[in-house]
This record gives sequence, C-alpha cells and structure tokens, in this order.
Amino acid sequence: MRIYFDHAASSPLRKEVLEAFSSENSLNLYNPSSVHFEGQKTRAKINDIRDVISGFLECNSENIVFTSSGTESCNYVINSALYTAEIENIVYLPTEHSAVLDTISSKSINRISCKMDKHGKIDLLSLDSTLASLSGKTLVCVMLVNNETGLIQPILDIASVCEKHGALLFSDMIQAIGKLNIAEYIRVCDYATFAAHKIGGLQGTGLAYLKDQKKVYKDLYGGEQEFGRRAGTENVTGIIAFGTAMEACIGSSAYESECVALLHERLIGGIKDISKEIIIPAINSDKENSITTLIFPGLKSENLIIGMDMNNIAVSAGAACSSGKIGGSHVLKSLKYDTNHVNGAIRVSFGWNNTLDQVDYFIKVLNNLLQGMNFKF
Repeated sequence: MRIYFDHAASSPLRKEVLEAFSSENSLNLYNPSSVHFEGQKTRAKINDIRDVISGFLECNSENIVFTSSGTESCNYVINSALYTAEIENIVYLPTEHSAVLDTISSKSINRISCKMDKHGKIDLLSLDSTLASLSGKTLVCVMLVNNETGLIQPILDIASVCEKHGALLFSDMIQAIGKLNIAEYIRVCDYATFAAHKIGGLQGTGLAYLKDQKKVYKDLYGGEQEFGRRAGTENVTGIIAFGTAMEACIGSSAYESECVALLHERLIGGIKDISKEIIIPAINSDKENSITTLIFPGLKSENLIIGMDMNNIAVSAGAACSSGKIGGSHVLKSLKYDTNHVNGAIRVSFGWNNTLDQVDYFIKVLNNLLQGMNFKF
C-alpha cells in the first residue's frame, strides 16, 4: 500500500467530491452561457458554488473569479493590480511561490525584496521603512503559508503596515484553506489566491479574490464570463468539485488540524531521535504543521526521494512546479542555506488521509536509508 506525503503538491480527491459526481444526473453539465434551460441550470450550479465559497471567505460573490489554477490566479491578481490600481512598486518576499516571483520579474516596474528573519518571517520594521521611502502606489505580496517550510506570515500585522502607507496587499493563500481561519485574513487583503487541488478538489481550477470588484481587468478575451474578467467557458466540473472540497475541508478543519498536529509531533520526535544533524527550517517559528522540510547535509534529495518511492512512500524535494529547475529550492537559498543543504532537502506534507502508523513507517524507512547512505549522524 502506498503512503502519500505530498499533499502540498496536490491532495487526493476527497470522497465528497467523488460522491458529488456519482450519479448520471450530476454529469449532465452544459455551457453555462447558453440561454436555454440546460445552460441556465448549469449556470445556477456555478452560482450556487460561488455563493458557497464566498460564504466561507465572508465576501461578496462578485469578489470571486474562477481561473484554471493557482498559478493563473497569482498572475491575474498581479496583472489586475498593475492595470486597475496603477501600481508603480511591488514589494515581495524572496520566499514567494514562483508563480508570484516570475510574474513580478516579468514586469517593468520598481521591484523591492523585503527583509526576513532566518526563518523566513517578514521584517515588519523593514517593510515599514521600505513603504515609507516609496512614492506612487505600491503592491505588497506575502504568502500566508509557505509551500516549502510551512512558515505562517503575520498577515494581520502586515496589513496594518500596508494600511498606514496606503499600499495594497496580495496574499497567496493556496496552502492555507482548512488550516487557518481564511476569512480573518481575507478581510485585510486586497487580493488573495486559492487552488482546488490543494484541498482535495480537481486539478485545473483556481480562484482569485479581488476586494474591489468594480474595476474590471481581463487577461483573456473572447467572452464576458466571470463578470467580464475572464473569457472562456467555465470549468463547471472543476468549480463544483472546488466548492464541494472546500465545504468538506473547512467543515472538518478542526478535526483534521488536530490529527495533523499529532502527525507533525510524531514526525519531529522521530527525526530528532534519528539524528541531531537533520535540519528543519522554520521549526522554531510560527509554522503550519502540515508542511515540513527536512535537510540532510551531504546527501542528495533525489536519492532520498527514490529510496522512499521504492519503499512505497511519496515525498518531494519542494514545490512540484519547480522540480525541473536547476539549482534547488529558491526558498532555502533565500533562507541562506548553502548548496550542500539545498541539495539535500526533502519536503513532507500531510493531509486529510494520513495516519500515525504511516509516520512511524516513514521514520523507520528513513533511518534505514540514512544508514545505507552513510549519513553523518
């Protein structure tokens, strides 16, 4: 039996999603832009899901734009901010997801990397002084839960600094649904992004939140879908799955968070029993229990991943979308880890279907692998 510890890349479909499409009638989906009965019935399904999600986010349904992915959502909100808010400066953390970093780097705009502490937590004094020194409108980009270390940024404090200087705030919240009280953070943000497949929905569906729903920006042309913001026939199946997964995820968040906390405690205890030479980034900071990076100095992450895979355990070396990049994790590099550390890192990420027995097996397999690789204990 396989053990899946890569939920930060993509979480398996929740049973509630499978049940939502279990009947033949549930698959009778048509073009929601059509004016006939079938089309309007399909439109109603999208509207229902939009209402469900906006209810969880505690925002208006018009604040939500459905996209094809978290990556498109991040691209969309940055482009939208540049177009509708006339942004002249972007302040960001170097530990942001590549969907944010690459979009920012592609723009002819004043780009400022904000200082962090050794764990990757934003330096609020640095943010304050940076914003005070800038002229023109500024967009601040800060991920709520880091997808490699699990570090949680103090979004409420960041929002206060942004408000003081009249800056707009965008937070990538893709790793946070079901783990934190999203509505609390949405209230203080101008933009936020989400992805269905991180919570047990289908791949191919994302969501962009925009506080100002009146100003319209679009990347895609050819239709007036999504309140005129994104042309193209909606991914009805993906949207239904997204709403269903979010409902299940948030509905069981208290129980799942408690379970994941136990998994994390067992993992960290087991790692410390194996060796004090194994490094755990952000472990002494405010960190989400579901995501943990482990660094094995002197080893190659690919050897550990292959060894785990041969023992029926799926882990990763970090963000799945960056797996083909040469040079290792930009997140770990930003935290000042050297090449010896970056090349020996793996990410373990828990989700709704993991158990303590699985963690115990992981620790056992890891210990055996390290013994065989002559790890310096």
